Amino acid sequence: MAKTVTITNGSGTANLLNGTYTVTAESTGYDNISIDPSSVSIESGTDSYAFTISATGTLTIHVTEDGTSTGTPVIGATFIRTDSTGTEYGSLITTDSSGNAFFNNIPYAQTGAPVIYYKQTASDGNHEFDATVKNTTLTEQTSTIEVQNALGALRTITLTDANYSNLPIDSATLTLTN
Repeated sequence: MAKTVTITNGSGTANLLNGTYTVTAESTGYDNISIDPSSVSIESGTDSYAFTISATGTLTIHVTEDGTSTGTPVIGATFIRTDSTGTEYGSLITTDSSGNAFFNNIPYAQTGAPVIYYKQTASDGNHEFDATVKNTTLTEQTSTIEVQNALGALRTITLTDANYSNLPIDSATLTLTN
């Protein structure tokens, strides 16, 4: 006898009798045959069972100074997967010498694809970035998003003698650390 368990936000419940069950999945955007385990023994005294499922899409985040496909790449920008509230999942990905960072194993579907959330956590130290949670959907197995990390604003720094008003210091180095 088949029992259907509706999963919402990663969890669901069902009244199940003890026994061995074959497990199949239907989850839009995922490789349904990747359900693991594909067989489970329900036993007295155990009330929680966990399964995983994989996706095969790739989301490329391409970071440039102007946010275009031909812009100057930004190397070393980092991103992470999140949920809609910003809770982080998985490992950071980092842009390479071409300005590309890759989220692998992302769900995709031509219709009804799940929403993918992510955020940028850092840039290379010379570029501005937006740390808010962003979202997208993948309707093809591979997709690229263009992201702008503009150069930090040019600032003028002055150094004068504290004892002689407005007397410029001839030569010095200041290090600003944040």
